[in-house]
Amino acid sequence: MGISEVTKYATQQPFIHLNLAFNKFFRDLKKGLVSYPKFKKKREFQGSFYIGGDQIKIIQTANTDYLKIPNLPPIKLTEKLRFQGKIHNATITQKGDHFYVSISCGIDESEYKRTHKLQESHNKLGIDIGIKSFVSLSNGLNIYAPKPLDKLTRKLVRISRQLSKKIHPKTKGDKTKKSNNYLKHSKKLTHLHEKIANIRLDFLHKLTSSLIRHSNSFCLESLKVKNMFKNHRLAKSLSDVSMSVFNTLLEYKAKYSNKEILRADTYYPSSKTCSNCQKVKQDLKLKDRIYQCLECGFELDRDINAAINLLKHLVGRVTAEFTPMDLTALLNDLSNNRLATSKVELGIQQKSQIERIL
Repeated sequence: MGISEVTKYATQQPFIHLNLAFNKFFRDLKKGLVSYPKFKKKREFQGSFYIGGDQIKIIQTANTDYLKIPNLPPIKLTEKLRFQGKIHNATITQKGDHFYVSISCGIDESEYKRTHKLQESHNKLGIDIGIKSFVSLSNGLNIYAPKPLDKLTRKLVRISRQLSKKIHPKTKGDKTKKSNNYLKHSKKLTHLHEKIANIRLDFLHKLTSSLIRHSNSFCLESLKVKNMFKNHRLAKSLSDVSMSVFNTLLEYKAKYSNKEILRADTYYPSSKTCSNCQKVKQDLKLKDRIYQCLECGFELDRDINAAINLLKHLVGRVTAEFTPMDLTALLNDLSNNRLATSKVELGIQQKSQIERIL
């Protein structure tokens, strides 16, 4: 296939990406954040390419949509296009044996209202993010992450070892082709990594969407996740729950839905503060899962205690109460999405206190 037979974006888009990368590099250089652009490595079963909207056509039938791009027959899509509008561009990505297309299109106001209708909610939530219970809410709910890396580690290690035995030790100038066994195990490893990433991302999308549907305002800690990774005992568990991705998804969905997110200061002692009397317990350790206040005798799950303190940080910005009916609706939504939860009873003292601040 000659250069004249390839889409014009195959030669144009890499230079656009290169320009963006160097612009970012020079901006970061002024801030002292040096990260020189790196060329994307060629990998088997992975890759992506960009096509402009002028070379894309969606052929719609009664039951199926087809994607038409230059030099290829119509490609059947597994789902119909969600929006009706002008197509601006598309990115086609390969992950293992699967191909995905991400289509960007412009829609008018009526189409936006039709596809983005949300449930009205005026509730507010304090959210504490952790590892044992991934998300703890100020209404007493603990939500647990599936931790796919932890569950599939043994399988991952086994396939990686099998793959390492199939590698041909090459010397300079050796052009020996990779064996079929190597390619087979390489594909297996790619599929497993994709499965782990998909389980994690599916959970985070379902969780953030449920929270956005049932609340209007949120207060979270400003966590420095990069610094947390310096603790090597926690690094694997932190990577398995993807705190940064959760924050990114919640923020863009909140902005998209006109919801409010308030960030408490990084050093705000939400875990060490008693949510009942506001006394700070300086000697609280990570292994202490129940917060016990020596001042007033109050006891509560430490993560729920932190979430309630974050809720108090939000007070005065909205005025509605998270009612039992709202809590039941949220629980049903989480249950329908098969997310693991547990409910912590707040106790009479704590319930009355929350009613006062709401």
